[in-house]
Amino acid sequence: MLKLTPKSIKDFQTCGLLYDYRYNQGLSETIPSRQIMTDRFEDTLKNVINFFFYKKQSGSPASYSALQNRWQKLWFPKGVSAQDVINEKHETAYGNTASLTSKATAALMNFHEYFSNPKIIPVGISEEYTLPIGSVLIKGVFDLIYVLDNNIHVVKWMFNAKDSNSHLHNTDFACMYYAYKNQNPNMPSSVKFGYYDIMEHNPSVKIQNVNNDDIEAIKFWVEELSNDKNFFPRRGLTYYCKRCPFDTPCSKWSFKNLKD
Repeated sequence: MLKLTPKSIKDFQTCGLLYDYRYNQGLSETIPSRQIMTDRFEDTLKNVINFFFYKKQSGSPASYSALQNRWQKLWFPKGVSAQDVINEKHETAYGNTASLTSKATAALMNFHEYFSNPKIIPVGISEEYTLPIGSVLIKGVFDLIYVLDNNIHVVKWMFNAKDSNSHLHNTDFACMYYAYKNQNPNMPSSVKFGYYDIMEHNPSVKIQNVNNDDIEAIKFWVEELSNDKNFFPRRGLTYYCKRCPFDTPCSKWSFKNLKD
């Protein structure tokens, strides 16, 4: 059975050859140090956020100080002194361990203020889902499911989201919607899908309109991907080409590579 994720589907939508190199051939790719730092920063914040909701779910809500302590424990390696942090020489254009802690502190303060609302009741935390479509299985995660005023909210965590780029997340929400609907065939209209931007200064859950047309779009792309035997490059035709980690093998691609 072919196994996909929302990200792998988006990679295929971006470029068939990108998908082939990354998931079929498993070519190695160099990850910039800045991206490694970004991923660690975001993963650590999500870990702290999950800690908050597990505590809230257990009936013992975590204080803001507890979130700060959790961040410190996860973010700073054991044995690191204050002087080590001062002397650190990470890429200053983006931030180092200390400056990113300042960003995390502000983000967690806003997060805590928003989600400490006692009416917000978490019922699903980082909950994995599977979505079968024909001979394909899509695997993803509901970052948070909570109840507020008799409405169920299915939320995706985001970082520095821009409304102008909302179309880049259509696949994520379509998969979330389809998977939730598949698990709950009689899904009520009170179920809302949206995202929370962890870095937003004025935090709120922004609702995303998802419907059956989005389900049909996912079915279409899954069928296209599963039936595709030849993956063609879109070299120079997409913005992603400027930062594609597979530029070298792509430049050497030839129609001689096509399968019968």
